[in-house]
Amino acid sequence: MTAFEDELGNRRAAEDAELLAHYVARGREPWNVSLEASWLDYELRAFVLARLPKRRPLAVLNVGIGVGLFDDWLGHVIGGRITSVDRDPDICRVLALRQRREGHPYPARVVCGDVRDGALAGSLLSGGRFDVITVVGSTLEESGDRGATTRALEGLLAAAGTLLVAEVGQGATGDRVLTCGDVWLACQAR
Repeated sequence: MTAFEDELGNRRAAEDAELLAHYVARGREPWNVSLEASWLDYELRAFVLARLPKRRPLAVLNVGIGVGLFDDWLGHVIGGRITSVDRDPDICRVLALRQRREGHPYPARVVCGDVRDGALAGSLLSGGRFDVITVVGSTLEESGDRGATTRALEGLLAAAGTLLVAEVGQGATGDRVLTCGDVWLACQAR
């Protein structure tokens, strides 16, 4: 075995360990296998699917990767690559690694940084704007400044673009508010 093959084997073993830790952590959380999580996932996807333009290709941005399953789904639905952005380098790295190792047909273009700090500047598609931007879960709440984050996202939209916000939390507000037990989902298209 050459030094290169040995290094490649070590890197693959480290990636395997990281992915296994990711899968185990994701499966360990009771929320991730709950009825409420399944309901929420269905409602989020139904909300977005009903508002996606029919034309293709689309320039789509998802803000806040989380575990990345929503990013996987978006790529499949539009039949192409999306751009995924998150401030957490570990989350960014695991999404890119997982999609590569799982052979995702439309791997996301992963950008690590804050949209308010210009993380996407100079790297945008479609003339520098997105047709659709999705923000799901607790992303806006965790941003620390909902107004500044929303304004930054609106500045990334194409002229006829759509910002789809689906927030989770008790008391969440929006154009469409749904509940399942103690879980609230508020959806808004702008």
